[in-house]
Amino acid sequence: MTRFALAVPRCVALVVLGVAGFAYGHLLVVGATLVVIYPLAVSGQFRLTALARRLARAWAGADLPDPVRSPPRAPHRREDGWYAHEGTLFRSPRLPAFLLKLDQHAKDPTLSREWLWLILTPVTGGLPLLVPPALIAAGVYVLASPPWDPAWSVPVAVGAVVAAFLLAPGALRAYGLWAGVLLGPGKPPQTAVGRWVTRTSAATWRGAGLAGLSLAAFGGLLLNLLAAAVSWGGLLPYTLPVTRSLVQLYRRHVGRWTGTDLPAPYRPYPPSPSPAEDGNYRVGRVLYTDLPAAVQGQRPGWLFGDPATWRDQLWSLGSVVLAPLSFVPAVLVAFGFYGLFCQPLTWVGWAVPIGLLTGYWATPFYLWFGIEHVGLVAPWFPDWASMPGGLVMTLLGLGLASPLMRLRLSWDRLLLTPTAATVLASRVAHLATTRADAVDVQAAELRRIERDLHDGAQARLIAVGLGLAAVARLMETDQVRARRQLEQAQETSAAALAELRDLVRGIHPPVLAERGLGDAIRALALDTPLPVDVDVDLPGRFDAPVESAAYFVTCEALTNAARCAPRISVSLSHRDGTLRMVVTDDGPGGADPARGTGLRGIQRRLATFDGTLTLHSPPGGPTVVTMEIPCASSSPRTSTS
Repeated sequence: MTRFALAVPRCVALVVLGVAGFAYGHLLVVGATLVVIYPLAVSGQFRLTALARRLARAWAGADLPDPVRSPPRAPHRREDGWYAHEGTLFRSPRLPAFLLKLDQHAKDPTLSREWLWLILTPVTGGLPLLVPPALIAAGVYVLASPPWDPAWSVPVAVGAVVAAFLLAPGALRAYGLWAGVLLGPGKPPQTAVGRWVTRTSAATWRGAGLAGLSLAAFGGLLLNLLAAAVSWGGLLPYTLPVTRSLVQLYRRHVGRWTGTDLPAPYRPYPPSPSPAEDGNYRVGRVLYTDLPAAVQGQRPGWLFGDPATWRDQLWSLGSVVLAPLSFVPAVLVAFGFYGLFCQPLTWVGWAVPIGLLTGYWATPFYLWFGIEHVGLVAPWFPDWASMPGGLVMTLLGLGLASPLMRLRLSWDRLLLTPTAATVLASRVAHLATTRADAVDVQAAELRRIERDLHDGAQARLIAVGLGLAAVARLMETDQVRARRQLEQAQETSAAALAELRDLVRGIHPPVLAERGLGDAIRALALDTPLPVDVDVDLPGRFDAPVESAAYFVTCEALTNAARCAPRISVSLSHRDGTLRMVVTDDGPGGADPARGTGLRGIQRRLATFDGTLTLHSPPGGPTVVTMEIPCASSSPRTSTS
């Protein structure tokens, strides 16, 4: 009896909570737009949903554990006192901490689900909760103003109230089931319709976001036109980089939101000019007396001579047409959502009390009424069509989102990606750089071999020769000393032979030539004075240069890891035509290629084979070094495992 008696006020309380959550969901959108107050708004959402979970557990019997959220990471303080965040340094930790908090909210999968719960609850889980209070209100109304004979009105009113108390526990259970869909620990079940709505919704809002970014780039174009008109082009070297930065920001968001890669097509800044015989630096037709001024003087030619600079301006001009088109789905969905949900819900709040008190029932679709008077909707359009009209607008907006996104990406690929000539020029420049690096590495290796031979084996062989000469002189006069000299020469020759073997092993280890890359890395791990776990999954042998490069970059990564890590693991695999070496250690992390020559040497050696180095080393570790070389296996497996 107590459960039935308490169920009705609990339904009312949860309805009030749902309406408050609906209003707060819209405030969250405002907070996300203003950015600065977004973390504070999110903390309010956490409190509101935590209260909803607690009430759903206590009143609706729902199994809703509170999500475990780790606190945001603290900003990384460098040794020089600055704080680093994604390649930018900050004097104070406040802004990096704020950015880290935004990153954490962006990666929190429960955040968007809780927001959906706030927005959708009034029209989903809230509707069953409205039934018991509505029945009681109807019963009270019938008793207060009997529309029929009292012999009929009183039983109907009492029946409505009794039905309200009987239905209230079921309404609470329905609310608990709905709360479990979006506030539960697992992902909500996804149907084909749900996947379509999720995909098109993302395309809708991301298309609007990209349109906003493209309009910002269009503002940069207007700034360039103004600078050209005011200064006859003199200020363009200072305003053109503004457009370039905005377009680069657009490229990053396209990659992040759509997965489409738009590589930057810009030419690198030209190298510093060399001084002429008179000591001046020539840039075009201008002579500079100091190097910084000459480097700065290269800036106009670098910007004006790069075709990508003018392609950016043309792309920005296209935003005049594409940006309004990209906003169309978002506008349709927003107005459709308003007509579908917001109007009926807001109408209930003010029109129902007025109707109950005065008997005058205002049209629930006041907005449509107003639109009719401004001519956007035909007068014959019925007011009751607000909800189906909103549904049609929402579906139309979602349906247009993906085609318009594809149209935008086609325009982006046309003008924001490198042309064939640019790709060829970049390829030639890359080959020239890697060839120079390879020549430098080869020359350094030859110098090392020469130095080792000169200081090691050559010196010992000379000592052997001198010792044998002394033996020849002492053979007739002092055979004891001659025998001692002969033994010493024998030991020296053995040491020289050992040094030559070590030298040969450093050039190309015999185990690598005989057993292949996997066994060579295993042998290397056994020689390392630390526990090293080796996992090899290779289909066979590779070309000798590839195996040699993979072996020595793995050696270098192991040497770096052994300096600070108590345990190391190495993984070798070959997938999709790429040989991948991964070296993981549980050291303190914080590795930076800019602070050491070892990782830069690995990058240079990999670049010769078009390979790449990826480093993930957050402060506190672990450090993961991933090295990849595109290649194909040349022979079947010969490894021992």
